[in-house]
Amino acid sequence: MHNLNSTQTKTTMASQLDSHYNQTDLFGWERTKLTFANDPNGFFEDPTQILNSGKGICVQWSEVYVSACLTLGYQSRLVAAVDTSTWSYIHVWAEDYYNGTWVHVDPSDRVWNQPSRYQSWDWGNAIGSTVRVYAFEDGAYQDVTSSYSPR
Repeated sequence: MHNLNSTQTKTTMASQLDSHYNQTDLFGWERTKLTFANDPNGFFEDPTQILNSGKGICVQWSEVYVSACLTLGYQSRLVAAVDTSTWSYIHVWAEDYYNGTWVHVDPSDRVWNQPSRYQSWDWGNAIGSTVRVYAFEDGAYQDVTSSYSPR
């Protein structure tokens, strides 16, 4: 997960984006560029390489989405659900700073502002115990588990 906000990546991304796109327009754009693949072998972490390959799982979809948002001047960050017993990620999505608050965005599933959706997934009942949720932005991270755990 690197190069999301680099000048080189932004230049490459800008050449593929309509400068008038809003965050939800990026869902449609991304669907024309990527296909979801279940086998993560051979996947890239750089948004430009991901776009060139044309495929990815949740990580790649989220990296491209966040990078596209940053290119267009929207504040966006990667979010990962992490199994703390093995320190491996379970699922990755994004959050956009929208109307003064962070909003859940899952580009691989094309879902906007449904943070409780993961509670019904097989790992969802462990959110807040062995599963923690972290948001990554500008080289820093923040524990945002409470935004995704049952209330």
